[in-house]
Amino acid sequence: MSAPREPGPVVVGPPPGTDVWHIVLDVDPEAAVPVGALLDDEERRRAGRLRDSRAATRFVVAHGAVRSVLAGYLGATGGTLHWARGPNGKPYFDGPWRRWQWSLSRSGGHAMLAVRLHDPVGVDLEEIRNDVRATALAARFMPPDEAAAVSREADQLSRSALYHRLLSRKEACVKASGGRLLDGLCLRVLVPGIVEGTGAYDGERWDLRDLPAPPGFVATLATVGDRPQRLRMFEWDWRSRREDPVGIGPHHPEPSPDGPGLAAAGGLLVPASRGPA
Repeated sequence: MSAPREPGPVVVGPPPGTDVWHIVLDVDPEAAVPVGALLDDEERRRAGRLRDSRAATRFVVAHGAVRSVLAGYLGATGGTLHWARGPNGKPYFDGPWRRWQWSLSRSGGHAMLAVRLHDPVGVDLEEIRNDVRATALAARFMPPDEAAAVSREADQLSRSALYHRLLSRKEACVKASGGRLLDGLCLRVLVPGIVEGTGAYDGERWDLRDLPAPPGFVATLATVGDRPQRLRMFEWDWRSRREDPVGIGPHHPEPSPDGPGLAAAGGLLVPASRGPA
């Protein structure tokens, strides 16, 4: 039996705005073996320190997917990529690739990777947990209008959904700027669009956009500045290929009739609630 081949890079061309990849993390452990070949020594050590086997597999798949996707944009090999991290953990390339910006978010069995040129980007994916004290947490950490909006929701599930939506919007802005979430909880994000920074982020601006997400999750994209952005979304599912995952090329979708959520169109995820990206 031959050894599994290392996954090759995915080539889709330079992003015209922001490309967002949805990555399914819950796969057969055997499917993660070739992916692990892309990780560097530190990533392997981090995966090895995870005592839960499912958590370790999710980590390996997420980081292997990131390396394969980025390699396609950069014309490189996933296993050779190296990046630095800012004071709060934001990854960035130095040297000839420094204009490339990217952000990864993992939650449960899913991950999202955002990639763009020039402007810093942040993506955040949150699983909606019904066991959190959404009303109390919003009242303690969020601006009064956001706390009031959470408390007005009719039931616990709705309150949790809105709380996690607001948290995701704040986290996306913070990740784009490379800051700390604690400093960003005061950001006013009740309505997406252009967000003005306050407190530690005074003077900053973000273009904030809700993303389609798997059922039970919410996701948000933020880019520093206020320039309009084009959005392409791609599905990345390791379950379909065990040896050589293949990415789906660019596509210009029509709005999905299925309503908000993840609507597959030829392998591409369509933001159904906002029309063509």
